[in-house]
Amino acid sequence: MAAHSKDPGIPAGFHLSMALWDCVPVLFFSISAGILAARFRSPLFCIGVVMVILAGAMKASWKFVLALRKRNLPFLNRQLRFLMPAGFALALLSLFVDRDLWSAAAVVRHMISFPSAVFFLAGAAGILTLVWFARHLNQQDAGANWKEQMVNGITQLCILLGILF
Repeated sequence: MAAHSKDPGIPAGFHLSMALWDCVPVLFFSISAGILAARFRSPLFCIGVVMVILAGAMKASWKFVLALRKRNLPFLNRQLRFLMPAGFALALLSLFVDRDLWSAAAVVRHMISFPSAVFFLAGAAGILTLVWFARHLNQQDAGANWKEQMVNGITQLCILLGILF
């Protein structure tokens, strides 16, 4: 495959395999968020995580459109900068607004228990790596996207396993 796309608006190297892999972290996050939402039962938390899931699904959709239709619909990618932080902000706000629905002590006990602590530490390292990637990697570069999505998939899996154990 050529290193550059013929259309300057379409990044090169965004293939179906990348679009499919981009769904993996969204799936793992969705499962994690569903488990937490069922335990927490906060409407504000649910709205926040739905926004985060929607943001991830729209970014994955952008990659599907690039790979299958050879069209660049930038709003599917750019919305991530706004929708995801807003969703996380609402989820975080719900911890204060609905503080009577959860126990900080129970959460901490779970997070520091073995093996959950190992998975949560790995997930935290993954999140820090993703923050670094967001600031230093070119999001239009296929190689950078592969690195980011591999780390994101592993990070979301670690967090899911931390929640499950």
